[in-house]
Amino acid sequence: MDLKDFVSQALCDIIGGVKKAQEETSTGTICPNGLETEDAIKAAISTITTVDFQVTVRTEEHAGSAAKLSVVTAIIGGSIKGESGTNSGNAATLSFRIPVRLPTSAKQ
Repeated sequence: MDLKDFVSQALCDIIGGVKKAQEETSTGTICPNGLETEDAIKAAISTITTVDFQVTVRTEEHAGSAAKLSVVTAIIGGSIKGESGTNSGNAATLSFRIPVRLPTSAKQ
């Protein structure tokens, strides 16, 4: 999987998972409105979070085309995803953080 597709899919899955959980829960509230108050921010409670990635990528070069990065293994929040098989190319590990604003619940 290309790196850009992997990152895009992971972020969409996280946001989609939060939205789905909000719709399916009958008690409690997931990411309630009102978390942007000064007190909430001081307590490190916010709808803004970061998603930390540690991804091993491999460059794939094909004659006559630009090289692209493919995900070999990834760690997101402690889970490891991987790909088996062997291909030629150089591998490198990238670590990066992406800020995300989680959707808030309509429930109060």
